[in-house]
Amino acid sequence: MSESDSAKAGRAGGGWKAIVIWLIVSLIMGILCWKLKGPAAVEDSLQNYVSQIINLIPRMSAALLIGGFIQVLVPRSLVARWLGDGAGFRGILIATAVGAATPGGPMLAFPLVVVLRNAGASLNAVITFVTAWAVMGVHRIIMWELPFMGTQFAAIRYLSSIPLPIIAGLTIMVVLKFVGDRNPGPKP
Repeated sequence: MSESDSAKAGRAGGGWKAIVIWLIVSLIMGILCWKLKGPAAVEDSLQNYVSQIINLIPRMSAALLIGGFIQVLVPRSLVARWLGDGAGFRGILIATAVGAATPGGPMLAFPLVVVLRNAGASLNAVITFVTAWAVMGVHRIIMWELPFMGTQFAAIRYLSSIPLPIIAGLTIMVVLKFVGDRNPGPKP
């Protein structure tokens, strides 16, 4: 079994463990809901669950499809060169810019993170990407901050956020020098 095969097998096993944990937690929460609020509350919760699933399935499907297209369209060698282990500080800056420019919510961003990681992006690059996406998303500034909070607020908040992904990326670089990347993911 190759390194990437064993990594995939490890992730698959971890997926089942997560499902079991979520089922146990859901069962406990359901019992608590029943005991504290009664059967009507459990029924309301299940109806809410079904409504959310119906809403999420098309979005998740589209996000995973986009992630699959990106994985095929973007050459692994390009990702490894610009965001891989050897990219250093340049990789952090690129991950910051790409994260800030990535539109959409977590259903688009996190499949993209998986694609980048599987294509050879380093751990510090994907953490930088997620941090930049979370604190510097340009789409959120345009859609929410400018209309609701105004130009001054948006500009100050954005400028004050610029160092955060860079600090996150540099911190991970330092940490990995001491502890190493214990979950390296598939290599190109």
